Amino acid sequence: MDCYRAPSSALRSRLFLNVNVSTPDEIELVLAGGGHAHVAVLRRLAMAPWPGVRVTLVSREIETPYSGMLPGLVAGHYDFDAVHIDLGPLAEAGRVRLIHGEVDALDVQAGRIGLRDRPALRFDVLSLDTGATPVLDSVAGARGRVLPVKPISRFLPRLNALLARLHAMTVPMDLAVVGAGPAGVELILALAERLDREGLRVRARLHLVCAGVGPLPDLPDKIGRRFLRELHRRGIALHTGFRVAAVDAAGLEAEDGRRLDAQEMLWATQAGAPSWASRSALAVDAAGFVAVGPTLQSLSHPDVFAAGDVAALTHAPRPKSGVYAVRAGPVLARNLEAWIRGRRLTRYRPQRRALYLVSTGDRRAVVVHPALPAFSGRWVWSWKDRIDRRFMQRFSRVVPMAPEAPRSIVGRARGGGRVTAGMRCTGCGAKIGSGALSGALARAQGAHAANRFEDAAALEVEGVTVHQTMDGFPLPVADFWLGGRITALHALGDLHAMGADPLGALALATVPYAASDLMEEDLAQLMAGARSMLDEHDCPLLGGHSCEGAAGSLGLALTGRVPPAFPVLGKGGARAGDVLLLTKALGTGVVLAAAAAGRLRSRYRVSALASMLVSNAAVLPILRRHGARAATDVTGFGLLGHSLEMAEASSLSIRLDVAAPVPLPGALEALRAGEASSLQPENERLLEGCLLRGCVLELAEVRLLCDPQTCGGLLVALPAPEAAACLEALQAAGFGDARRVGTLEARTPGTAPVTLELAHGA
Repeated sequence: MDCYRAPSSALRSRLFLNVNVSTPDEIELVLAGGGHAHVAVLRRLAMAPWPGVRVTLVSREIETPYSGMLPGLVAGHYDFDAVHIDLGPLAEAGRVRLIHGEVDALDVQAGRIGLRDRPALRFDVLSLDTGATPVLDSVAGARGRVLPVKPISRFLPRLNALLARLHAMTVPMDLAVVGAGPAGVELILALAERLDREGLRVRARLHLVCAGVGPLPDLPDKIGRRFLRELHRRGIALHTGFRVAAVDAAGLEAEDGRRLDAQEMLWATQAGAPSWASRSALAVDAAGFVAVGPTLQSLSHPDVFAAGDVAALTHAPRPKSGVYAVRAGPVLARNLEAWIRGRRLTRYRPQRRALYLVSTGDRRAVVVHPALPAFSGRWVWSWKDRIDRRFMQRFSRVVPMAPEAPRSIVGRARGGGRVTAGMRCTGCGAKIGSGALSGALARAQGAHAANRFEDAAALEVEGVTVHQTMDGFPLPVADFWLGGRITALHALGDLHAMGADPLGALALATVPYAASDLMEEDLAQLMAGARSMLDEHDCPLLGGHSCEGAAGSLGLALTGRVPPAFPVLGKGGARAGDVLLLTKALGTGVVLAAAAAGRLRSRYRVSALASMLVSNAAVLPILRRHGARAATDVTGFGLLGHSLEMAEASSLSIRLDVAAPVPLPGALEALRAGEASSLQPENERLLEGCLLRGCVLELAEVRLLCDPQTCGGLLVALPAPEAAACLEALQAAGFGDARRVGTLEARTPGTAPVTLELAHGA
């Protein structure tokens, strides 16, 4: 029987009946957690977005693991990509804002969900699928000494580090897995297989710690006996009746006083509820999980839904298992939309007897179902493998809507201009191309007034010289708080390139048209992000202006001053013989563009964002100590375009080593696959005026020099004798991707201002 609970009066007053794709956003739906149920919601949104509903996904993992394939990953049968669902393309396809963050608080009365290390988010409707958390504090000494299996995203890197230590060891290690349920049994058998495959089994003695009388106590006895034989066959020691009371550096201590020496301890016991659930006003069960009814709504707050391990199904209690979360996903998606639209909700009926195919680690598996014999063998593994791969394909094949194929429209345009249709980039990739910009400035200010622009303009006020600049663009991310931080740091880069410290900033903010409280939230998040970055640089935000528009954007006007004891840098102070250093890796433009199109894994986008958020302010003291003479920040025109500006401003020639700059992870692969920022073709026109030695225009490393950067590094000219020491100091200060990328030479009339060569090979 279908169920229905009326939406709250506040929400009902904003419901709409006739909606279309142009409907402004009126309802804020927040999906907290990237679990299996929410993946199904994302897929439904990708197939048919909900007009008028703004959906935000907050997830600790950008690539969410599928728990059913984890044993195969540990055993070495799958690689990372095969068992992780990339949330980025799903979010893009469904027009969902994706925020990489972790929930740590919930205020349901105020309609706000707290996130770690950033402002809380508002919501009208909230859905929870954050999973469970390891229960460690009940065992003395466990926290910090054991390796919990959940969350899986944190377990996998530490597991890889453990395997690396095993490779380096010369004496055997005792490795214990605590927990003899399905997760613990599958994990230790998968570990045994992995160690055998890598020739490490002689270096690890495996122990399975069981609180009861045997493995898999909640499954039929015939299954427990079968896996008991499997453990013996693989040489795994089983410790029964071992209830862990304490953990120390030497191993485990049981309640009855027994000890088990172990250097590494993996924790696979039943996980617990997140602490913020009990601290909120939500109804929870005795274990602290969010109590929900048959429509997956909170028993206390119908505007809050929950599914997966974080939820307690009060109408049909079930064990914590991804099997039920997968089944709940489509029902959750239907009910979220139905609740928002004021329609009838559907009852979730979890299967009474779930089918489990439990892996033995070595490409075999066992059928676990009350109505079926305990079939086992390689054919069961193949069956499980087909089911798992088919499930993953449902999400890997969902990609953002393809933009219109790029085409050139020449027609009767007087200048023969070309228009490239298709998806346009944001961030500094949204800059107007250098050709159009130069032409416009020449017309506006005269042919000779615009060809020596610095990153910031000098202005003398009562005998004091200050530097002013402004920068801004459409936000490069859907997360307005993060977009504010990125834009502020990018704008500060102009002052850093002059060697100036910021004095103050003014902002021009644009947020998309929506309901007034949604616009208020966007503006608050955007300015909070910008202000947090400005505060980190002791730059007060003095005021600004705001307006509505088609998309979020931010511009900042900044004033700074070069300390009196130091020279102004700028582009024109370089000398022949100077060496060029670049402080950051290249590739933000192509990585962000390819990830937004669903053709590059989101982890590369995360890596690019991490590089972007490293401030160039930290390099200024180093550059001053080593006598830097000129600098510019590498932004929308790419390394080649900004090198050309330095060459022109200094009346010198530049020789760039094509292979020297460090590419961001995924950047070269994306360029070789034909991906590029929408500004890339305009930037590549500069290659026509360059001299190429030992390389060709089509080489990915050459094209990388034209990639537009957002929050790029500084390109610095300094005396050759100081270059090695300066580079060493930069890398020691955390700029590990800093490289020597070229030299400056006296210009010979009639020669190209920039020479590209493969000095180090590529």
